[in-house]
Amino acid sequence: MQAVVALGSNLGDRRAHLASGLAALRTLGTVVPSPLVMETPDESGTGPAYLNTVALLVTRECDPCRLLESLLRLELVAGRDRGTGKNAPRTLDLDLITTDGTPGTWTWATPEDLQSLGPELTLELPHPRAFHRPFVLEPWRALSNPGECGGVIPGK
Repeated sequence: MQAVVALGSNLGDRRAHLASGLAALRTLGTVVPSPLVMETPDESGTGPAYLNTVALLVTRECDPCRLLESLLRLELVAGRDRGTGKNAPRTLDLDLITTDGTPGTWTWATPEDLQSLGPELTLELPHPRAFHRPFVLEPWRALSNPGECGGVIPGK
């Protein structure tokens, strides 16, 4: 399966967290990172600025729900604390944006090792807010046009 994964960080060494996130994604398959990393303000307006990028992941995992579980586990290993609220600052955020599979919405019982996230997990593909977020779209577009940009684009 091919998947687009958005990566973000707004705590600590943000660039190092993105690099470790890309390395962690490589445990799931082949990763093609975007050449573009964007700095953007926290959507709530109260937290530190984010560094954001995307990556194409080619994985043997065929079930998008199991892939999401894997991404959630990678966030936990990277020190993400989901107990501080929905939009709290984070070391690493990994969002499954879309796959080459069928779009849809799924809800299922949370696996034992992810119980801290609640009794059920939900996934909607494509990600319902991704197409309104330049910090997802611009790095994604840069995957198709790698010669057009690189480095960090400061927040607007």
